Amino acid sequence: MKAPCSKLMGLWRDDRGAAAVEFAMVAPAAIMLLAGIVSLSLMLLSIGNMHYAVEAAARCASAMPTVCDSPSATVAYANSRYSGALITPVFTSGAAACGNKVDAVATFTLDVGLFRQSVPLSASSCFP
Repeated sequence: MKAPCSKLMGLWRDDRGAAAVEFAMVAPAAIMLLAGIVSLSLMLLSIGNMHYAVEAAARCASAMPTVCDSPSATVAYANSRYSGALITPVFTSGAAACGNKVDAVATFTLDVGLFRQSVPLSASSCFP
């Protein structure tokens, strides 16, 4: 009678395969965390590039009137300065009380594996 009981106790103490089970429990969360970090990094890259593009275009409209002589030329200049990822922002240009103003809007889809969220992005710059 002791032999089957000792085999059963031996199975409780057997730790072979424990690392595989622990990895199977942790891997989905780790992969979603990694995907979220990559997606958030791309969103931050895009918003930073949008800010750079609107600032450069507003400066161009004020300081380089031969290059950015019209609102459409200023928008084209902003598009040439933008080098973000996964989105194409819409630039607008015009005169304002503060000087030459350039705006940009876009929507970024933040993707974290099972979860997707649309995030509106905007940037604005005015140069006297």
